[in-house]
Amino acid sequence: MRSTHVSLISILLIGPAIAGDRSMPWRIVPLPFLRGGAVISGAVAAKQRSTRKRQQVRRATRGGRVVTIGPIVQLVDDVLHGLGEVGDRIKIDVSNFGKGIGREWDRLTSLTTRFVANARLPFPPFVGRRRKGLLKSTKLDEVCQTFATVLRSGDEVDTVQLLRACRAHVDLMKTGGPSLRLVARDLESNVKKAEEAFRMSPRDGKHLSTLLERERGRGLHNGSELHERSAAMGLLWIRRSLQFQLDLYACLASGIGHPRDAAYDAYERHLAPYHGWALQKIFPASLSQMPDRRAFLAKFAGIEIDDLSDEHDREIARKLRSLIGTWDPLLSSWKGAFERLGLEDTRRV
Repeated sequence: MRSTHVSLISILLIGPAIAGDRSMPWRIVPLPFLRGGAVISGAVAAKQRSTRKRQQVRRATRGGRVVTIGPIVQLVDDVLHGLGEVGDRIKIDVSNFGKGIGREWDRLTSLTTRFVANARLPFPPFVGRRRKGLLKSTKLDEVCQTFATVLRSGDEVDTVQLLRACRAHVDLMKTGGPSLRLVARDLESNVKKAEEAFRMSPRDGKHLSTLLERERGRGLHNGSELHERSAAMGLLWIRRSLQFQLDLYACLASGIGHPRDAAYDAYERHLAPYHGWALQKIFPASLSQMPDRRAFLAKFAGIEIDDLSDEHDREIARKLRSLIGTWDPLLSSWKGAFERLGLEDTRRV
């Protein structure tokens, strides 16, 4: 009972603050921050007050007589009714807000679809296979990149990078078909020979010149006659093989003449003077199988010859010219180190 009195007293105290002037109608605060929120007009508010009055009169009428409704009961009824209307309006505003988001999303989706459909893209759509304009000749790219880091400042040749680049070049030559198979096998054998000798003392062979000096200082060679299993012997023949490749690649890059003729000329210039009778018969026979220029470029590009376009042709030729430009000073410094140390072995094999 005591709690009931406290509640009634609290209502009496806060009643004026809540109800305000009784001449002022009860107003539901709209939610303008929600898009589509409803605002009650004066006519609607008046109609709602009239309906509420009739309902109160019916509830207050018992046995044919009208019971006067006290201010407290009237206040409580107004508060409860007002809370109900606020809840209804919130539901309406939230519903309208959701509908507004849906309409805007549909509009944005429609605009995006029309933009994509009408836009002029700078590239054709992907159709499930590599486009001819996109060339990624991985093996050739690796050869160009690794050889570009071999020659250091002061014409010093980095031995580790040189052996890594030569290994990459062996992989590239193996894609050249049967005509380069013998050359690739010979190059790989000499790379292995140089790698094995280098691993015995890598700290002393950081640069090509120091590696050659270390072997000579150990008395490994007999003057200019190199030890068969030495790093110098392997590096000597690697250099001669790269000089042969340089002349062949120059022909492929320029597009002048058949690669077979260029290979014959390069062999006579760089390898034949150091080959015995047997090798002078075997190597030219292998080079006679040299395909035409388009077949070579397609193999280096990693594509079928029917897919080779003019753009591919220009791109492979550009990369070969870049490789030739890297090899020229490298081979010159390489040969200079051998001649300076008296290790240019000219014997035939």
